[in-house]
Amino acid sequence: MRRFMDVQYGEYDETLVDIYLPDTDNYTTVVDFHGGGLDHGSKYSQRYEEMAAAFTAAGYALASVEYRKYPNAKFPDFLVDGAKATAFVKNFIKENGGNGDIIIAGHSAGAWMSLMLCFNKEYLANEGIDSEEIKNWIIDSAQTTSHFNVLAQETGVDPLTQRIDQYSPMYYLDKNSKFSKMILILYDNDMPCRYEQNQLLYKAILAFNPEAKIEYRLLNGKHCSAMKQYNEKGESLYTEIFLDWISKE
Repeated sequence: MRRFMDVQYGEYDETLVDIYLPDTDNYTTVVDFHGGGLDHGSKYSQRYEEMAAAFTAAGYALASVEYRKYPNAKFPDFLVDGAKATAFVKNFIKENGGNGDIIIAGHSAGAWMSLMLCFNKEYLANEGIDSEEIKNWIIDSAQTTSHFNVLAQETGVDPLTQRIDQYSPMYYLDKNSKFSKMILILYDNDMPCRYEQNQLLYKAILAFNPEAKIEYRLLNGKHCSAMKQYNEKGESLYTEIFLDWISKE
């Protein structure tokens, strides 16, 4: 495994990415956005070292993205950063043996970011990427209504409010919301309303596009806990699900 740590992809101190490459060429790359409610969380986590070891062993590269957060950011700074990071990584891997294919993955707030990049196509388009070119979307416990911290920080609305507006991925969902392939991962002891939000997104996608390649996976555990559960191989449950999902045609 080859490591490129704290690579600057943007003009801000926070706009850094760790890139882990397999010891092979012609690989697909996972661009991963961490969670943390848009005001905490970090790419600096042992979990990413574990993910990188498993992904690179399977022939995939991993790019773990840091992005601007509250209180130093405002909507849509984190989304702009996410799109810039994706474009940067795409170019980086082409120069380092990758095939240019990108998978976008996210956990919690990072999953919300991923869905926003998928359905509001302008962010990736501004960086020269068509969201439909993304090979897979791995969505781990996303808020599909307006993100609670955006509501709290920027509108003063109670963060428990279930709202669909410009801060919600579902706001942008329509008949033109096409994507290659997506899996939604949820938990039976997840955050309040998270199960119902994802069920609504899942059903709404299929209402517009009954042939959409989308799967819904409900797991035992708490919010994003698949990263902390391990199988007999020593892999996280998240890694197991990930590798199984992307291997399906």
